[in-house]
Amino acid sequence: MSSKRVVVPGQIEGFLAGCPFCTARRKGPPKVGVRFRLITGYNAGKVGTVVDVPKLPSGEPIWPYEILAQMDDDPPHIRCRILFKSELIEVLPSNPPPKWAPPLCLREAGELDHVVVEFCEKSHTLERSKPNWPAFYEIIRIVWTKRLPLEPGDLWLVLEAHGVPKKWKKELSEFYEKGRDILIYCIGKGPIKKKKVKPLSI
Repeated sequence: MSSKRVVVPGQIEGFLAGCPFCTARRKGPPKVGVRFRLITGYNAGKVGTVVDVPKLPSGEPIWPYEILAQMDDDPPHIRCRILFKSELIEVLPSNPPPKWAPPLCLREAGELDHVVVEFCEKSHTLERSKPNWPAFYEIIRIVWTKRLPLEPGDLWLVLEAHGVPKKWKKELSEFYEKGRDILIYCIGKGPIKKKKVKPLSI
C-alpha cells in the first residue's frame, strides 16, 4: 500500500504546513488559564489569558461560542469577550513562522490566508479540480486594496503550502502579476514598500 499522503487543499494542508491561522481554525476553545494572542482582526498581536465564563443555572456557559479573557493591556477589572473562530487565537508559546510565511504583518497575513483558503477549497471539489477564477480574483483584489508588497513568488509559497498543485504555478503566478499590475496602472496606487516586514510580526 502506498504511503503517499492524499493532498486536501485548503485548511487541512495549511494546518499540516504549520499555518497558524489554519491551526487556530482546527483547534477547540482553550481552557481557563491558557495564555494566548489574537492573530486576526484589528487587535492582532494582543496577548491575554483565558478566564472562566459565567454559567447558566444549568451549568452551560452564557456565551457558548465565546471565550472570556483578561487582556494584558486592560485594567484588572476589565474582561474581553472573544467570538471564538471569528477572531482567531494562537496558544502561547507560539511556534516560529513557517519558512513559506509571506513578508507581511500578522493582521494582513491573516486576511490573505482567509482568501487563499477560500480559493483552495472552491477550486477542489468532488466534481473537479481546477482554479476557481472568481476566488483567485479576490486574492488579487485583497492584495491591491491593502497595497501589499507581495510578489508572485511570495504568493506562490503561500498557495503551495495550502495544497495548490505545482502544475498551476506558472498560470497563477502570471495571472496574479498581470492582474495586480493592471489595477496599479488603472488606479495609480502601487504597493506600500514599508508593509514588507518580518513575517507575522505585529
